[in-house]
Amino acid sequence: MTRRYTTSRIAMAMSCLMLLSPAVQGDESDQQMGVAREMVRVLEAYAVYKMGQYDLAFERYQALAEAGSHQGMYNLANMYAAGLGVEQSHARAFEWYLKAAEAGNKLSMSEVARAYAEGIGTEADPVQADYWQAMASDS
Repeated sequence: MTRRYTTSRIAMAMSCLMLLSPAVQGDESDQQMGVAREMVRVLEAYAVYKMGQYDLAFERYQALAEAGSHQGMYNLANMYAAGLGVEQSHARAFEWYLKAAEAGNKLSMSEVARAYAEGIGTEADPVQADYWQAMASDS
């Protein structure tokens, strides 16, 4: 199985899911299509990441993050934190975790809390650590 074939299969599977979903009208339909397209792009980025193509995965996650995708922001931050596809930078990782956390991503909220607690990529701040941990725990 080729790498291109794998990502194509993911995109095709997501397209089938979109076709099988109940029909909706107007703005709701447009919104659902936008979410579905984002999911396909996230899955494609994940597929190349899992194949070890970190430079390409980084580019894809960066495009998603810059377009406002919470999942793209979180994964881009993870790549900065690990130094995969990009030079490791805890400060840049923190910036993206914080953007995703502020947008409502619970996993990023936990990472921001940890960063503030341990001073990773930012100054240690126990008050902010507690705040973000409470936000991550909030249902």
